[in-house]
Amino acid sequence: AKLLDFFMAADTSGDGYLTLDEFEAILKENTVKVWLSVMELDIHDAQQVFYMLDNGDGLVSPTEFVEGILRLKGSARSQDVMRIMHFCRVIMDDLSSLQAGVGGVDCQLTKGD
Repeated sequence: AKLLDFFMAADTSGDGYLTLDEFEAILKENTVKVWLSVMELDIHDAQQVFYMLDNGDGLVSPTEFVEGILRLKGSARSQDVMRIMHFCRVIMDDLSSLQAGVGGVDCQLTKGD
């Protein structure tokens, strides 16, 4: 419940999503810094953490936020794993796009024969 309260406080636009600006703004507040410390969350680079939480659309939903923060909680190893998971997701998306493009070229070559 506290993570959702945090999310709702950060969502100053009230649209149900966090932007990078909203995320960075709330992380500057002293009470938030203390709360994160109690939660054993060490967030040095707000932008990096935001992109690890984001699914690629530039916005963080409540589900992305809660699930991502819970994964980040704890030692630096958790943050490293989250970073790897994020980059793997980006690579998989790129590969899917590449595969779709190659499939289209293959069909055009086959039709040309």
